[in-house]
Amino acid sequence: MKDKMTKDKTGSMEMSVGTIVTIVLLMAVLVLGLTLTRGIFRGATDSVTDLNAGVKQQINDLFGEENKNLIISLGSQKTASVKQGTDNFGIPMGFAPDDPNAWGPTKEGCTYSIEASEDGDYCIKQGWDNPEEDIISGTSKVNFDELQDGSGYAIISISIPEDIPPCLQKFSVSVGCAGTKYSGESTKTYFIIEVVKKGLF
Repeated sequence: MKDKMTKDKTGSMEMSVGTIVTIVLLMAVLVLGLTLTRGIFRGATDSVTDLNAGVKQQINDLFGEENKNLIISLGSQKTASVKQGTDNFGIPMGFAPDDPNAWGPTKEGCTYSIEASEDGDYCIKQGWDNPEEDIISGTSKVNFDELQDGSGYAIISISIPEDIPPCLQKFSVSVGCAGTKYSGESTKTYFIIEVVKKGLF
């Protein structure tokens, strides 16, 4: 009788420990999943300052995945979450024309331009009077920083005023290629800056 009770208690304890371990593992997987999902769908929070091999490889991978010529490397939502008062936040981008000759003999035949969107309830209507002035890297017919294997790479550098409220600002990006034979090639995309309060992350 005693042996049976002892075995029952041991079995119950083993079941309890097994259940606890299972719950802990499931919680760990859930937290990891939520973290990854947040990173994918909320957008980037890290500034890029260098067009290193890893950054360019990520852009090259996106060329194939998204099947587009112009890539803003900010995740599926094309959104960067940036704190108020941040200086020189870097956003990587890449352009791969269908015909590499579009770059022209000087390799500077393709340039990009950026324009702040005024439609919708964006930051431009909430105190950020001229967002384009805070794009340090330039906004009109800007040359790409690097050219490699027919693709151009650049970092869009933007500063966020400290005195604007949390808000969203959309920017349109267009690329044009000038030249004797390839003057008609152009493409467009966009990215969004999510201005957030200091100390949120």
